[in-house]
This record gives sequence, structure tokens and C-alpha cells, in this order.
Amino acid sequence: MSRRREEQDMMDKVILSALKGGDMRWTVLEKNVLTTCHSLATRTRFDNRLRYLLQKEYIERVSRGVYTITEKGTKYMEVI
Repeated sequence: MSRRREEQDMMDKVILSALKGGDMRWTVLEKNVLTTCHSLATRTRFDNRLRYLLQKEYIERVSRGVYTITEKGTKYMEVI
């Protein structure tokens, strides 16, 4: 597995883990991920990963700026 893929998986796991605790606002989620993933986390990477997770339906937007993990996302988190 490539280093880039490993970094993406790590960011995905941090995002999904944070959402496992309950719905979360985008700003709080971003802050959580950027402080947890240290050097590899940038706002652009965070935005890209969030868009990817939304597109794949691993997370969903429940209201403006608020996200939650889906059942599909919970299963995905177990394999990454």
C-alpha cells in the first residue's frame, strides 16, 4: 500500500471515529482532525477526505454544517 493511501486511510479513520461519538459540526470535526493527524493534515486534505466520505456515503450531512457517520461508514471504518 502506498504511503499516500495510508495517510488517506488514517485521516478517514480519524474522521469516522470522531463521528462515531455522535453528530458533529464541520468546524469541530476539522479542528479535531487537524490536531490529531499532525503533519499530514491540511485544510485542503481534510476537505478532500470529507468530500470523498460524503460521495461514498460513509458519512452524511444531517443539517447545515453537521455530519454523522452512516452504517456503511461504520463498516468501512472496521476494514481500514
